[in-house]
Formats: sequence, C-alpha cells, structure tokens
Amino acid sequence: MISPSEHETGYRPLDIAAGLLERVTAFASTIGTVGILAIMLLISTDVIGRFGFGRPIAGVPEMVAMSILAIVFLQIANTLARGKLTRSDALLGYLRSRYRRTSDLIDALMHAAGAVLVGILITAFYPLFLRSYGRGETVGTVGQFIAPIWPVHLVVLVGSSLLFLVFLQRTVSLLVLAASRDAETGQ
Repeated sequence: MISPSEHETGYRPLDIAAGLLERVTAFASTIGTVGILAIMLLISTDVIGRFGFGRPIAGVPEMVAMSILAIVFLQIANTLARGKLTRSDALLGYLRSRYRRTSDLIDALMHAAGAVLVGILITAFYPLFLRSYGRGETVGTVGQFIAPIWPVHLVVLVGSSLLFLVFLQRTVSLLVLAASRDAETGQ
C-alpha cells in the first residue's frame, strides 16, 4: 500500500486539496468512532436495564442496525484516504519496485474504477434518500419505538460522496505522479 504522503504530487493546489479532503474524512471518521462508543453504551445500558431491572430500552436493535450502516459510511472514506482499505496489491508492489510509472497508471485505473462504482452507488441511493425524507419513512414498531430513516440515508450519501472524492483525488494524484516520472526509468 502507498501511504498518503507518497501521493504528494509536488503541485501545491492538488496537495492542499488532498490534505483538506483527508482532514474532512478524518472528522467524519471521528464522528463514526463516537457512534461506536454510543452504540456500546446503548447496548450496555439495555442489557443492564433488561436483566437488572426488567426494563429494556425500546428500539435498541433498530438503532444499532441503523447506526452500523451510518458508521461504516462515515469511516470508509478516511480508510481509503489513509491507504488502509483492504485490497490485493501484490502485482502493484512488484511493479512499484521496477516500473513505478506503470504501477501508478494501473493504480490510477483501479481508483478510477472505484470512483465510477461509488458514483453509481450515489446515483442509485439518492432517490431512496429523497423518498425516505419526502414520505417521512420510519423504522420500528408503532407504539413502542419509531425513528425516521432519512438521517441514516443522508449519512450514507455524505459518506459515499466523500469516498467518491477520495477515489477521484487518488486517481488524479496517481496520474500526475505517473506523468511526472521519467519515461525511461519510470522513477
């Protein structure tokens, strides 16, 4: 894996934008981490209330399910931005040691494919968000616990948009790096 600092292109505006994007994704990831802590506290409180006092908290399964989806999308962009997203890069590692330009071009192509796929996700999910917001769709059981679903859909859209931007930024940075390498040596 390439660390984020290895994606510095030497073009100040591009590098500043990449740094700013990484800070935004780190903030979103921090919110996701706080969400994890909140879920742990909620589950612990529910268990204590359920078994200690016979009074469970209504809607815990629904809240946990919605929170997990939101947390994943809050944290995934920063995972990619830091070069920690799981992938098989044995071929890239080999190429990087011998043919750096080729490695950068292939890596850029893979990041571009990721941007396209996430763009498709955003395009497909946006109408779901509009519908859930417009209709006031909820999750839960009437009389026990009801929560609107649109905030989670919004978080998915925001997280997906950040992921798209990171894929796009990585693609551009890798193409700039490939173009700036010496044609014969690839270094």
